[in-house]
Amino acid sequence: MLAKESLPPWQTSRFAHLAERLGQGRFPTGLLLTGPAGVGKQALAAALVRAAYCVQREAQAQACGTCTGCQQFEAGSHPDFVLCVPEEGKQSITVDVVREFARKLYLTPQTPAGRMGYIPRADLLNVNAANALLKTLEEPPATAHLLLVSDRPATLPATIRSRCEQVRAVVDQPEVVNAWFDSQLPSLTAGQRQRYRHAPLQAVEADARGRQETAIRQQLEAIWLQQRDPILAAGDLDDELLPSVGTSLFRLIGERLGEVISRPQPIAVRLGLQRLADANASALHLAQHSQANMRLLVETQLIEWARVGRLMNRS
Repeated sequence: MLAKESLPPWQTSRFAHLAERLGQGRFPTGLLLTGPAGVGKQALAAALVRAAYCVQREAQAQACGTCTGCQQFEAGSHPDFVLCVPEEGKQSITVDVVREFARKLYLTPQTPAGRMGYIPRADLLNVNAANALLKTLEEPPATAHLLLVSDRPATLPATIRSRCEQVRAVVDQPEVVNAWFDSQLPSLTAGQRQRYRHAPLQAVEADARGRQETAIRQQLEAIWLQQRDPILAAGDLDDELLPSVGTSLFRLIGERLGEVISRPQPIAVRLGLQRLADANASALHLAQHSQANMRLLVETQLIEWARVGRLMNRS
């Protein structure tokens, strides 16, 4: 089911226009939302899908969230919503997924809103899947709408793009974005505001990554200073943080190696740091190219990190 994302304020007028068309029965059979990452395309699409199934929504308003239709949708049980995403463990949308997607769209709808087919990452369609989708767009069900979202519409076949009404969901209200930065990310510098002005949601992601990096570094420094047990620290980390530990450790190892160069250290420290650097490089490779146990990889590195820290702090 769709995540509950707030509609960014720079997308509200675009939503209102499309939602009004939805209520008037003038919504396109195929709609393709495009624009760079970080502008809120998927939040806009999700708001439109929710609006389609709200039974007491007014004109340009968003879904109420409380009616039967909204509750059914949020529970993941709305019979007319059809989602098209890659199968678990796959990086692309295959032809079998699209065929099943199309089959469901042709079923008789159970609500007046009709069927809504949603493809949040249309650029993940492989060639055969795109060809299968084209057939549906060429002979669309009379009671269904297709909503596609893409960061890279140029990767889609021109035939698919031509069969959809395209709406560029870009940021075109700089004053609205600045006000949003003031309320959501007041600590952004002028340079950061300039950098993210066309993709504001990327600023949120960057801020979250920065906070995450700071928290991980604090844990690593505590382990280095023997203030934190490495095994307990590895066990306390949330699963989503595990991939970031190796990257943070990579940076810290570089800093410690710099200290060794500037200030002579015992051979055991130098060798320990080199072993740690090698282990970290191997762990980063395994994390990217295998199904390795991430927690075990992190635990092994943290134990070695604590050992080298103990040696270096004694010297």
